[in-house]
Amino acid sequence: MNCTRQGGWVTSSGACSSPGGRDVAPLVLDAGISSRVARPYAKLLATSNVCSHFVDGTVGTRLSRAGYTSYDWAENLGCRSGDPFAAVLGSHLFFQSEKPWNGGHYRNLMNPLYTRVGIGVWVSAGRVRLVVDFYRP
Repeated sequence: MNCTRQGGWVTSSGACSSPGGRDVAPLVLDAGISSRVARPYAKLLATSNVCSHFVDGTVGTRLSRAGYTSYDWAENLGCRSGDPFAAVLGSHLFFQSEKPWNGGHYRNLMNPLYTRVGIGVWVSAGRVRLVVDFYRP
């Protein structure tokens, strides 16, 4: 994600082609958001065979229950199957390719308001769920 935020482009191999030129600060991985919000939600989605932002309330509700009470948050979901690396990479490539005029995933990814991120990945019966929770304290 930080490759894309700082002007690079994640390639199909997962490498960062790093031309730079963007002044969007890198996201800091927040272990608490990852372990208490994003990963449990990814598990719920994978084991339930669903792909929705609202199975267990909103991301704001889930963050608040874990002690993260700011109203500045967003969420990207990736719902694929097969090889976990390929599934997660494919989701990021999709988010990256949207560009601001095509969808909210890219806007979430590039929004300088967000300074922290929690990431959750869960695999169940071949289903791969990626949850990316953006946050600003």
